[in-house]
Amino acid sequence: MDTTKVTLILDGEHHKFNMKKDEVILDIALSNGIDAPHSCQGGVCMTCLGRVTNGKTQMDDPGMLSDEEIDEGLTLTCISKPNSEEITIDYDDV
Repeated sequence: MDTTKVTLILDGEHHKFNMKKDEVILDIALSNGIDAPHSCQGGVCMTCLGRVTNGKTQMDDPGMLSDEEIDEGLTLTCISKPNSEEITIDYDDV
C-alpha cells in the first residue's frame, strides 16, 4: 500500500491523518494545520525531533542523529518519510 496512517502526539493531543509514503511527515502535518515543532526544515536544528512509538520511518540522511538515537526511535520529522502502513510519532516523549 502506498499510504500510511499517521498519528502525531503533541501536547497530549493525538492528531491523525493519512499520507503517501514518498512525502515528508512534517510537510504533511503542517499542511493539515498541525502546529508541529520545526525551524530549519533541514535536519540540523533538531526542533522537529520526535519518538517513533509505532511503525517505522525512513530518513535519507539522518541529519544530526546518531545511530544510537535512531535505534531508540528518535526521528527528525522534517526529513522523515513513513516506512510502514501505520506510524505514531510522539513529540512529547523526547
